[in-house]
Amino acid sequence: MFLGIVFLGQRFNYSSFFGFSLSHQNEFIFNRSLRFLINDNLVLLIIYALFYERKYVKFGLLVEGFGFFFLLIPYFLLRFYTDLDHMIISFLHRLIINPTLMLLIIPAIYLQKFKKEN
Repeated sequence: MFLGIVFLGQRFNYSSFFGFSLSHQNEFIFNRSLRFLINDNLVLLIIYALFYERKYVKFGLLVEGFGFFFLLIPYFLLRFYTDLDHMIISFLHRLIINPTLMLLIIPAIYLQKFKKEN
């Protein structure tokens, strides 16, 4: 439910909510970074609720860190400092900002647990 709320509020300017007056570029970066962190942390809560094991949450945090440093930051660089086709950047946006990578962890954890039990 909360992931849906974040999705519906994707056009919300979080930086103005916190009282920041930023340039358009910095506002974009702040809003997308915050949405990324909110989405991924909500998925971490789902992972903990499903499996009740901290090791899976720690693994999720590693994936979140990887996504932040190796996907989100390069996305911003491509978005603002290259003339790359808008469709490629849009695809990267969907992959990074939406919790796609984190949601893929849930079936992977389930399969790993299923293999260990059998």
